[in-house]
Amino acid sequence: MVARLNLFGRMAVLLALLSACTLDKEAELRAQLTDWVFLAQTRVFVSKMSCTAAVFDLVRPEISSKVERAKSIETALTRVRNGRPVLFDIPDLSPNEISQQLMSKDLGKGLGMLSTGVGPAKECMEDEVAAGYYAVLMSPDTRTIYDPAGDALLMIYPPGNLAFFLRGNV
Repeated sequence: MVARLNLFGRMAVLLALLSACTLDKEAELRAQLTDWVFLAQTRVFVSKMSCTAAVFDLVRPEISSKVERAKSIETALTRVRNGRPVLFDIPDLSPNEISQQLMSKDLGKGLGMLSTGVGPAKECMEDEVAAGYYAVLMSPDTRTIYDPAGDALLMIYPPGNLAFFLRGNV
């Protein structure tokens, strides 16, 4: 009887892990993102068991008012701690600098944002796309939206009229 329960327990854990590794579908992702940004065509879309990475052209680089804005790291951190998506509306800070400041206030939440941006870039992006992503990550012109509950990061790059989406599927 104990052996049977252990087998069922292991199967339940395996099923839970497999269900957590669902792939994103491009059409569904586009539908989700239309609440936040004005997408044009898709340049890159890769979804694996461990990550999703996508690059989209934008109709215009505006961000919908449906995304809560934070004018400070402290305000953003409150929203992140509550699991809510947040637009870091902090001029002159690159996404990299934002994650550093977030880590200085709350290491766990900052590392969560960092891993959402790094893991998918390493595992789901070709080298030339990753090089462009790195430039966007370091640019103070980039607008950053982080969704901690969805383990997702969306970076809007107005000079190139581009959006980079990354999700770690853990």
